[in-house]
Amino acid sequence: MKTFISSLTLLAMTGFGSVLAQAETVILTISVNSAAEQYYKVQEFLEQIQATQEQAQERVASINEEGKTLEQEYQELVEQAGSDILTEQARNDAKEDARIKYQEIAQKQNELRQFAENVQRQLAARQNTQMSLFTKEIMEVVTEVAKERSASLVLDTSGASQNGMPTVYTFDDSMDITAEVVTRINASKGEEEPAAAAE
Repeated sequence: MKTFISSLTLLAMTGFGSVLAQAETVILTISVNSAAEQYYKVQEFLEQIQATQEQAQERVASINEEGKTLEQEYQELVEQAGSDILTEQARNDAKEDARIKYQEIAQKQNELRQFAENVQRQLAARQNTQMSLFTKEIMEVVTEVAKERSASLVLDTSGASQNGMPTVYTFDDSMDITAEVVTRINASKGEEEPAAAAE
């Protein structure tokens, strides 16, 4: 009995009513990537990321300079340790100092590596979190526009297939809501800046 009822339901859905359903189907498209690139919050966030990266690069340069200084000091100690002019005690002292200096160089290299890894990991986590939030905000506006236009389907034209070809082809510009979505997500820019200044 359940099978029979299911069959009747399927037939009802795929019968003459399907023509009407197809006529009423509204499909829209959007380039989510393009919308994100034009979203003022994304642009401001990327500027912050760039500033952080520049600060990190300055720190990397500083650590590199410190490492070069240690290497020069190490080379001088190695030369002293092998000098015939110095006493045996002085050569032994220089050799011990060179050993300690070598350890300092290794520590400095480890510091540089850990700093670079930490910065990269933190930036990646921060970017993933923020971009997820921004994408959610964009999709809320997409849903809003889709409901207003009674759309049944919204396709993202951002993606590409493995051979580099677009996964979605459109021949009607009126289907594309990217510009409208960008206008709406940026509408709050002027409203949020005064509020932030007041705080």
